[in-house]
Amino acid sequence: RGGGRCGRGAAPEPMETVARIDTLGCVDLPDGLGWGMAQPQPDTGALFPEERAAMARAVPTRVAEFTGGRVATRAALARIGLPPVAIPVGDDRAPAWPEGVVGSISHGGGVCVAVVGRAAAWCGLGVDLEPDAPLPPDLVAEIAVEAELAALAPMGQGHAATRVFSAKEAAYKAQYPETRAVFGFDAMRADLPTGVMRMVQDTGPGLGAVLPIRQQVLGGLILSLCLVPQPAK
Repeated sequence: RGGGRCGRGAAPEPMETVARIDTLGCVDLPDGLGWGMAQPQPDTGALFPEERAAMARAVPTRVAEFTGGRVATRAALARIGLPPVAIPVGDDRAPAWPEGVVGSISHGGGVCVAVVGRAAAWCGLGVDLEPDAPLPPDLVAEIAVEAELAALAPMGQGHAATRVFSAKEAAYKAQYPETRAVFGFDAMRADLPTGVMRMVQDTGPGLGAVLPIRQQVLGGLILSLCLVPQPAK
């Protein structure tokens, strides 16, 4: 699972991508988190050998997004004082973060983003980036229930479903490294006006668990963040 999964919209122009990266660079994150951005990059020269091996059979679009995501990740690591390291792909195809680090990577609308933090301070991080475009009507019911859409009224259902989709992707990615639980969109309920994602099935973090959601629309992109701090001691 990852950003841009619905594949909506034409590829942005290069200047539009640069403008989006500049806009996303202004996102205000809590202290202790690193934020990085890059364009998709077809040249794999920026990858570590083990990262390059994971892309040996991938299509060019996937290679470019993967490479841009790793470049963004290393920029994010530098912001929290950590050296550039390989982020290989695990058996489950998710990023394999170095010990003591949590993070998340996404791509959409011609932009790759990464957010990272130290595991001592953060339990889980999830980021999702989507073009701010409506979902096709036949997909809306797979993503959101009526109450989730109604909470965003008078926004049209297609646009509201994209907002819910992005928030659920971020929440899923934040919980996955700790729980390793795989579940569908119906396991969560979003209340985006209050910034809450609640588990409604006994999976992942558990029935009734609440995950925080932050969502902004910047440069024509929906940015969703699920930032879960470690419990206070």
